[in-house]
Amino acid sequence: MKYKIILILLLTCSAFAFSQNKSEKSFVEAKYKCVYSVKYINDIAKMTYGTEDHFILLIGEDLAYGDSFLRSNMVSLSSNPKTDKDWFKSFVESFKDGTIVNYYSSLLMFACIYKDYKENKIKVIDKISGNFFLYEEENEPQSWILHDDTITIAGYLCQKALCQWRGRDYEAWFTPEIPINEGPWKFHGLPGLIIKLHDTQLHYEFDLLEFKETNEKININPLITKTFKYFGTHKLQNTDRITFLRTQFGGRGDVIRAADQAKLGITYVPSGWTYSYIELDY
Repeated sequence: MKYKIILILLLTCSAFAFSQNKSEKSFVEAKYKCVYSVKYINDIAKMTYGTEDHFILLIGEDLAYGDSFLRSNMVSLSSNPKTDKDWFKSFVESFKDGTIVNYYSSLLMFACIYKDYKENKIKVIDKISGNFFLYEEENEPQSWILHDDTITIAGYLCQKALCQWRGRDYEAWFTPEIPINEGPWKFHGLPGLIIKLHDTQLHYEFDLLEFKETNEKININPLITKTFKYFGTHKLQNTDRITFLRTQFGGRGDVIRAADQAKLGITYVPSGWTYSYIELDY
């Protein structure tokens, strides 16, 4: 009997240790937090702006993570029992008068971006209607050309850099005063943090609002479990970047949206917007 009790205790402790270890692996500590404002054109035919968002970048020792403030907070607020009910009610009501529609017209803003320094990979979670996807690409920096021009932005002495990348020309301003070669979205590789970035057509603009040390954690559970929580738990489908973008913007994307909406008894109506996605090489 004594041996049975000891065995049960050992198994219980082992299970607890495994559970704790698995939980610890689900999060990676961040060292720095950057907050960028994001402005984007969601209809290049009319040159109308979408809802301005914030891009949150958490930087750890071996991993960086970027996400939309609106997307991440909309989910956490809707699933949190302590949510300000009046706020969330007004958020939902905004769908009816169209004030929030522009947010959903930007397919840029949903993507969750992991920059894995150890594997030298960028891992992206993105969606098409109710379908959730995971794709990987090499974490190669843009081919930057440094210029001697300098300017002070947000109190930092910044230097100019230019690049051509995936169908667009970009101008960036980085600061050697923060010797971290990171930046918003998938941009990085300069000898200092990117403070300001925009394409030359001004379809997409990123401006640093805040940089600070942090003890926040990066949730890597979606990469481990291959599932993603967004108003429910969704299985991630593996794909590649080009296939994903072609599906997202081609006829197949419309078919997916139409089929998903049909399940809910909704008649699919194309938005009529003329998108100009940040990556144009698909």
